[in-house]
Amino acid sequence: GYDFVALSGNSYVKGSVVLDYEVFKKNHLNFTANYANIGNNIFDNGTWIEKPMYSGYGFGYGLETLIGPIEIKHSWSPETRDHHTWFSIGFTF
Repeated sequence: GYDFVALSGNSYVKGSVVLDYEVFKKNHLNFTANYANIGNNIFDNGTWIEKPMYSGYGFGYGLETLIGPIEIKHSWSPETRDHHTWFSIGFTF
């Protein structure tokens, strides 16, 4: 839920957790959680290991097809309270 230029700093640390469950053959339900700390010199002062400043979550449904995966995903960020729904067809490069 953040714009590309909204967050800045000379260092960051990011972690992701992705759960994917194949409900039926070639049909997937998934959940994603992202956490990050961003700032200036966060490795020098130890803030990189503190509770994450930024987080985002998403859940979706995907289908494996001949043209590649087709997916719909809803994402949100508790800090910004923004919600977005994404559609994708094919592989991302």
